[in-house]
Amino acid sequence: MKRLWTTLTVLGFASILAAPSLAEMTIHLKDGRNFTLPVDPQDIDSMSFGPSSNGMGVGSSASAAPLPPLPAAPGKPGKSSSKLVAPIPGITPPAGTPATAAIIPPPAPPSPGAQPKASGRVLHVGPSRDIRTIKDAASQAKDGDMIEIDAGNYTGDVAIWRANNLTIRGVGGRPHLNADGEAAEGKAIFVTKGKNIRVENIEFSGAKVGDNNGAGIRAEGANLTVFNCYFHDNQEGILTSEDPTSDIIIDSSAFVHNGTQSGQTHAIYIGHIHTLYVRGSVFQGTTIGHHIKTRADNDYILYNRILDFAEGTASYSIDMSNGGRGYIIGNVIEKGPKADNFTMIAMAMEGPTLAAQELYVVGNTMVMDRSSGIFVHSRSPGLAVVANNIMTGPGQPMQGNGRLINNIIAGGASSSGLDANGGSGNKIVRDVGFVDPARADYHLKPGSPAIGAGIDMQQVNGFKLMPDYQNVYPLGVEPRAPSTPPDDGAYRFASASR
Repeated sequence: MKRLWTTLTVLGFASILAAPSLAEMTIHLKDGRNFTLPVDPQDIDSMSFGPSSNGMGVGSSASAAPLPPLPAAPGKPGKSSSKLVAPIPGITPPAGTPATAAIIPPPAPPSPGAQPKASGRVLHVGPSRDIRTIKDAASQAKDGDMIEIDAGNYTGDVAIWRANNLTIRGVGGRPHLNADGEAAEGKAIFVTKGKNIRVENIEFSGAKVGDNNGAGIRAEGANLTVFNCYFHDNQEGILTSEDPTSDIIIDSSAFVHNGTQSGQTHAIYIGHIHTLYVRGSVFQGTTIGHHIKTRADNDYILYNRILDFAEGTASYSIDMSNGGRGYIIGNVIEKGPKADNFTMIAMAMEGPTLAAQELYVVGNTMVMDRSSGIFVHSRSPGLAVVANNIMTGPGQPMQGNGRLINNIIAGGASSSGLDANGGSGNKIVRDVGFVDPARADYHLKPGSPAIGAGIDMQQVNGFKLMPDYQNVYPLGVEPRAPSTPPDDGAYRFASASR
């Protein structure tokens, strides 16, 4: 079907903002698609049809990437510890949090996607099993198999996975795969060449190779899901090849102390793929490189904790190197005093070469502990929408083509540019009112100016911009109850009297 792009030039509010007092204009296309947006008819200056450059008009649903299938809750056969996450020593707990926290099972995907096809065969791996090494299990694996790895230490046991539709999981605890100088194909602890592979409940550490790209997982086949895994002290946590058909899903996983002094390695480095989806995960202590570096066409960065703290030296917190379509929603992002770069969220810094150039930064808590910085920096021609966020600490809220809407700006953050491109509703305050920011507890205290400071947001490209979840320690998410008007930041204010 020939792709049709429709663009409206409208004065006044952005079409993504909920405005119940305005009339709704609906466009009916011949192929059955409908588009609706709120608009005052008196504000219409002109209407034009042409290529969409910034995503702020009415986007074509044919071009929008559907939300990829989410990882399902762990299931049979065998017994996994994935439902209750064991403490991870490298993750700094916020004040007052329990030693463990349950992971809320992800919601069902909005549309069916490609699901791994099970063969019914289970390969058991462990010192007391018939298959004693992970490498041997990989060589025996056939399409659709489940590989269950007993908890324990697996030193230098690296593997190449060539079969498709595999599930590789730790049972009885989280098995620790320490590379100890070994690397499959000189690349990684796991090299996944098959399609539709799921890895869950496994610890990866010590991946180091001569070209400084030693990864916990090197994803070369299309469609990888990583659930409840722990990557630490690798040159790269996850590194992918380029495959514009591939979806990478990372859910409820930890990336701690990955990277090298070269600055060319990162906690995760995602090549040009179709979609990256990262949810309920933690990134901490990345060395020099970026916590999240992605060249994906579509990026969903949702409900994560991305932290430097006092000793962290990471560069960008999130780097969408070539633009794309990005949804950065409900994250806690903290840039530390030793951070290698002053920018938190970077858009198209290596050139806006991807077809879509859209960025939506909504409902995040962003803390600048550096002496100065930029919270959102874009070199994309597309208009970035930055709404309902908390930005605290010295720095510039936005540099580049963006619209700031109903953000809380505090702690010395600059007030310059708040009204650019129709920005509105932003508030400058002295103090956000966090419960215990010194101990990384960024929940809101009673009386916080962020309570009820937000504005309702509509869907964009079929994706809901309003946060439905919030992150929990150590990993995972929990439902976030709606409030009217919504609170700014990554956490809803919790009060029985509200």
